[in-house]
Amino acid sequence: MRQRTRIAVLSLLLLLLAVFTVQGIGVSFSYLLPRGGMFSHPVPPLSLRDVGFDIGSFLGVAGSASLYSIRGLAIKDAAGKPIDTDGPLVGPFLSVLSSAVGKVRVPLGPVELEASGGIFGCFNIDPPLMTGTLDRYLATADGNTYDTVTSSISPGGRWAWGWVFGGKITYFVKGQLGIAVGANYYLGGGDLKLSGDYDGYDDVGGYDTGQALPADLQDARLDYSGLEIILGVEIEL
Repeated sequence: MRQRTRIAVLSLLLLLLAVFTVQGIGVSFSYLLPRGGMFSHPVPPLSLRDVGFDIGSFLGVAGSASLYSIRGLAIKDAAGKPIDTDGPLVGPFLSVLSSAVGKVRVPLGPVELEASGGIFGCFNIDPPLMTGTLDRYLATADGNTYDTVTSSISPGGRWAWGWVFGGKITYFVKGQLGIAVGANYYLGGGDLKLSGDYDGYDDVGGYDTGQALPADLQDARLDYSGLEIILGVEIEL
């Protein structure tokens, strides 16, 4: 899906949420455990959840928005296979993360079970590369045997998108006020658009300058996949 199309679809879904009457809202503590990355959290550790409306007693649509402080994310190739760089390669940075999902709810007295699924999109604010991890990877990439690498490589991609699905349990302690515990799994990514080159040196005095990016990094993507843990408070309006 092209970038403009992704943005248009996400914007349309969020617009639809705003047009209809909001029937529920939640505020939560949420923490992200990225695949191959580092434990991350919102800034501050709060995020807006379940702003949406119901469709009958069992269905609904909701959106969420969070400003995440991402400590480090891994990368993957164009086919979606993780690239082993022996640690996260991108970070730290701030990420504006939002989602739009459909929900199926099952009320059981004061307890409500919910399953959800939909899409997410995010804008990553000036994500830097972890140069130490990158240089160690380049030292042995494509059969290299360099002892030292100095790279001048930067990412140009800022957007990521993908699918999100999860579930939660809400216990209504008093009327329309409930405590929710749940989890989501994000499965997506975005083009890194890496550019630049690197110089490699060995201990016997040999060196190569202006080396091009290895093939697997030329189309590398940010791996925006991982488990999100949620603990929050919800109010049904």
